[in-house]
Amino acid sequence: MTATRLLRVNLSDLSVTVEDAPEAYALLGGRALTSHIVSTEVPPDCDALGAENKLVMAPGLLGGTAATTSGRTSFGAKSPLTGGCKEANVGGTLGHRLSRLGVKAVVIEGSPPDDAWRILHIAGVDGGGARLEVASDGLAGLGTYDTVERLLAGELRTKSVACIGPAGEQRMTGASIAVNDPEGRPTRHAARGGLGALMGAQRLKAIVVDDGGAKNVEAADKDAYRGLVLGFSKTTLEDPRIENMSAYGTAGVLGYVNRDKISSLPTRNHRFGTFESGEALGGQRIAELAPERGGKMLPCMAGCIIKCAILFNDAQGDHLTTALEFETLTLLGANLEIDNLEAVARMDRLCDDLGLDTIETGNAFGVAMEAGAAAFGDWEAALGLFDEIRRATELGRVLGNGTVATARHFGIERVPAVKGQGLPAWEPRTLKAMGVTYATSPQGADHTAALVTARGVTDETYVKASRSEQTLQTAVDSVGLCQFSNPAAADMASLVNAQLGASWTEDDVLAMGWNCMKEERDFNHSAGFRRDAEQLPDFLRSEPLTTPDGEEAFDLSDDLIETFWAGP
Repeated sequence: MTATRLLRVNLSDLSVTVEDAPEAYALLGGRALTSHIVSTEVPPDCDALGAENKLVMAPGLLGGTAATTSGRTSFGAKSPLTGGCKEANVGGTLGHRLSRLGVKAVVIEGSPPDDAWRILHIAGVDGGGARLEVASDGLAGLGTYDTVERLLAGELRTKSVACIGPAGEQRMTGASIAVNDPEGRPTRHAARGGLGALMGAQRLKAIVVDDGGAKNVEAADKDAYRGLVLGFSKTTLEDPRIENMSAYGTAGVLGYVNRDKISSLPTRNHRFGTFESGEALGGQRIAELAPERGGKMLPCMAGCIIKCAILFNDAQGDHLTTALEFETLTLLGANLEIDNLEAVARMDRLCDDLGLDTIETGNAFGVAMEAGAAAFGDWEAALGLFDEIRRATELGRVLGNGTVATARHFGIERVPAVKGQGLPAWEPRTLKAMGVTYATSPQGADHTAALVTARGVTDETYVKASRSEQTLQTAVDSVGLCQFSNPAAADMASLVNAQLGASWTEDDVLAMGWNCMKEERDFNHSAGFRRDAEQLPDFLRSEPLTTPDGEEAFDLSDDLIETFWAGP
């Protein structure tokens, strides 16, 4: 079944309706589709937690097919955290199921008529297969682990769950949306931008999708698509970067960026670029512990051949997390000067269970530690901060609302955030193209918008590299592939053409990405963003990092960064 239907969920009158997607949506999916719907249907100046905002969920153009990593899902809305157009991308089992049911997008709108928590069930798009129902007693207040276990009810082969935890229920703007992985655990998160807070404002505890074991979506040209899928898989596996990714996950890069020469590991609230004890947190150390603890590498979605998700168990062999990623290890580890790997893994699990973005939380904790709320390096105190969030104390609410809110509460002027969103773990003082990405991406400071680690090139090259990669990655998020499969524009054009019977060129793929970014930026401007929203925190320019090659600060001019939008 080709994904051609829009599912509209109106919480004001509790109705669920189905409509044919406009023809103009035929070659839009994932981020391009969620951002387009948000840009055309959501008033830019609306309250991000109010009735006029809409939560949009869409698989990519290749969802429900056999292409490796093609099962990603985009969630979009006006961000409760940044106030701009936001897309948060996630793996797990959700995207494939939506596509198999013919769902191109789900648009959740309106304000609930009462205080009841509800579940959206999607088991089809016709004949009453989608419905809202009041959540069963005791579901509200549960963490994501218990929520997913209860709603999956052992039917892992046919069901997927997207849900919020206590942070989302409390409308904390650092809240994520959890999606279960192939093992039924809520370890995949649409994390950035606080979209879980919008689900909380909509009093929507969870979305359950049951595809009844439906078959994959058929391609317009089956033979051609089958051949392209096999070729793409072969190219992916032959990429020399994949061997390390499959062995160590993203955690494998921690040792690389922690070298003095690179100095790109945020430490002590982004004051330093290296962490003396960083080796204790790296992917190689995790791999050493795996045999004795039963750890292993897993796919985060069905059909992924990369398998970069780290299943990490405690010393007794009990599961802690399957999401020990570089960003998490850095922001909850090095950034807090915590080198206790198991403590960081426990914090990761707490973020997943509470439904919190690990990047935003790590930055908020770093600011709070700078203010004296806890000591750097004190992992026990850090774990205690999560209890504050779970109990929704005054401090817990502050921390759960993210980096900027925490800085304002404590009167801290040194705020590691761009467009209201906490900085990821790639240091823009030494990796200057990342600074361009953080400044220019309509999404706020987001490494997945364009990860460019070029060094020693001209300032103009940094800008061009970020623009090129952002355009490509926006297309990747729209087609529904994972960035780690490293698809080129030609790969995406060929796959989409064979699957959908289209006639895309490489230029068409890139045009989709560029147009999406411009649409998001236009929304942000209408929402009140001005030029200062595309500027980095002052400390990145005034506090250089010391490297063997000398002191390095972010020194690209704002005027040069502005040329990003002149176009390819």
